[in-house]
Amino acid sequence: MRALLLAILCLPGCATTQKDEIKPPANVTPLEKKLGDNPNDAAVNMQFGNESEAAGDLLRAEQYYLRAEALGTPQEQVLPRLMHVLVASHRYAEALTRTQHRLAQKPDDRTTRYVQAALLVALDRPHDAERELHSLQRTQPNDPEAYLALGRLYHDTDRPRARELFRRYLELAPNGTDAAAVRFELAEEPSLDAPPTEAKP
Repeated sequence: MRALLLAILCLPGCATTQKDEIKPPANVTPLEKKLGDNPNDAAVNMQFGNESEAAGDLLRAEQYYLRAEALGTPQEQVLPRLMHVLVASHRYAEALTRTQHRLAQKPDDRTTRYVQAALLVALDRPHDAERELHSLQRTQPNDPEAYLALGRLYHDTDRPRARELFRRYLELAPNGTDAAAVRFELAEEPSLDAPPTEAKP
């Protein structure tokens, strides 16, 4: 699922959205000094969030991303970083809440809906994920990604249906990013397509 993964909501205990200063430690790096000199600069907070995420400090990264949003960074820029942090922290339920809030505001945001479907799968809610993916399929029937995602969803429970969806994906995106992997998947189980053979006397 693409990630695809979009900051919408600050849950209690996650981070502050107040425009209060986040003071750097005593032994400051150049970036920390820049933050100390410009605590209300949204771009600096985003940069500090990126640095914290790269260093593996996911909670601190989340705090700075949320602060950057509070300081005016558009949701479209903040939310993908927040989703990455929350998913990396296995905080799928919180990530789902953020996608739901975003979709309440922007119901046509297909990227967020794909992310929501992936989170529902991670939360062991395949039927809800299926509903979201069918909605994507209905609204844009020529979007190959919807068929790919549904095929992966059915892969372990309904192989014939999954293969049908994979074929449709290849029809729509023969040179797509996942086309080679899908062709390999289809080639792995040729018996599902072959007619039953009669027993020899």
